[in-house]
Amino acid sequence: MFEAVSVASRQLLVLEPFDAYDTLLQPLQAAGWTLKPCSPEMLASHVADALLLHLDQPPSPALLKQLQCSGLGGVALVDDARLMQACEQLAGEGLFAALPIPPEMPRLLETLLQAQAATRLSRLKGGRAPLQFLGNSGPARSLRKLLDTLGRNEGPLLISGEPGSGKHLLARLLHQRSPRASHYLRCIDCAEELDVTALSAATVSSVLLENPGQLAEADQQKLLDHLQRHPHAALFTLDRDELMPAVQQGRFRPDLFQLLAARQLHTPALREHPGDLLLLAEHFAKQLGATVARHHRRFSDEAVDAMISHAWPGNVRELRNRVVRALVLAQGRQILAADLGLQPMQASIDAPVTLEDYILRAERQALNDVLARYTHNMSQAARTLGISRPTFYRLLHKHRLR
Repeated sequence: MFEAVSVASRQLLVLEPFDAYDTLLQPLQAAGWTLKPCSPEMLASHVADALLLHLDQPPSPALLKQLQCSGLGGVALVDDARLMQACEQLAGEGLFAALPIPPEMPRLLETLLQAQAATRLSRLKGGRAPLQFLGNSGPARSLRKLLDTLGRNEGPLLISGEPGSGKHLLARLLHQRSPRASHYLRCIDCAEELDVTALSAATVSSVLLENPGQLAEADQQKLLDHLQRHPHAALFTLDRDELMPAVQQGRFRPDLFQLLAARQLHTPALREHPGDLLLLAEHFAKQLGATVARHHRRFSDEAVDAMISHAWPGNVRELRNRVVRALVLAQGRQILAADLGLQPMQASIDAPVTLEDYILRAERQALNDVLARYTHNMSQAARTLGISRPTFYRLLHKHRLR
C-alpha cells in the first residue's frame, strides 16, 4: 500500500449534483475528510486530494476532459453493473475506481485513500529530470531528430496527433530548444474568448494554442489578422486531428489553417510504435515507484501480456495513468494486470509454456531494462548486456523494440 500518504489534510471534492451527498457526509467527515461541493467547470481551479462523483450514465467527453485536467484521483459511484464495467474501462482516462451505490463505507474509505495516493503520484513531474521524448522505435527517433531543427526555426507550427500521444511534451521540448527558452511558454485555450494581447507574447516567447477547432468566427479573424501582421510569431497549435475536418465542413477558415500549419509535426499513436510500450511502462514505474515503495516493482508476465494486447486508446497518457494506479494498488513485488485495470489474456490450454518461452521473456525484459537506462546510447546498452552491437540490434528487431 502507499506509504507516503498524509492524513493531516484530506480534501475531498464532491461533484454536483449528488443525491447521496447527505448520507455520506457524516461518515466521511468522521474519517477525516473535508468535503467541498464543486461543479464540473470549477474542477481545475480547486486544490484537493481526491474526487467523488455519482454517475447514472457514462461520462461525457467534456467531463472526462475536466477530470483529466484536474489531476485528481476520481472515485465514481454508479447505479448498475453495466455502467460499472464501462467506468472500470476508464481507469486510465480520469477515473481511479468505480463502486456501486450505495457504497460499503469501509471499502469507500479505503478506495478514497488509494485515490488520494494516486492524486499525489500523478502530480509528480519527475523531480529535476530533463524533459525527453522516450522511445527507440523509428517514429520516436525521427521525432527527436526533428526537434532541434524545428526549435531553431521561426513561425507557426502545427502539432497534431491523438489525445494523450505527447503533443504538450513536444511543444515544451521545442520551446526549450528555441531562442525563446528563457521566457515562459504561454498557453491560450481557444475554447474561451481569444485574447489578442496574449497573442502578442509570441513575438518574444512561445505561445501554445489549445482547442483551436473551438475558435469562434470572430476570433478566427482576429488570429488571422495577427498572423498576417506577425508571420514569424512562435505559435504552437495543438490539433487532435480535428482541424482538417473542420476546414472541410466550413467551420474553420482554410486561409487561417494554412498559416497555422506552415510547419507541421505529428505525434504517433502508441499503437504505431508498440516496441516502445514496455520501455515507457518501465520508465514510469521506475520514475514514480521510489515514492511509493522501498523496492522497484516489476511487471509480471501476465501484466506484460495484458499491456501488449491492450489497444491504448488514450495513448501514452493512459499508460502513465494506469502505471500510477498499479503502483498504488500493487501488494507484492510484481505489478499484475488487475493492478493496471486490464484483463489478463486467456492462456490457451493447447499452448504449454516451454523453455523457449521463458528465454524469450528474459531476453525482452533484459532489453527493456537497458533501453530504459541507456535510451540514447545503444553501444553502452549492448556492452551492459555483454553482447556486440550487431547482436543487440538483431535482438531489438527480433522483439520488435525498434
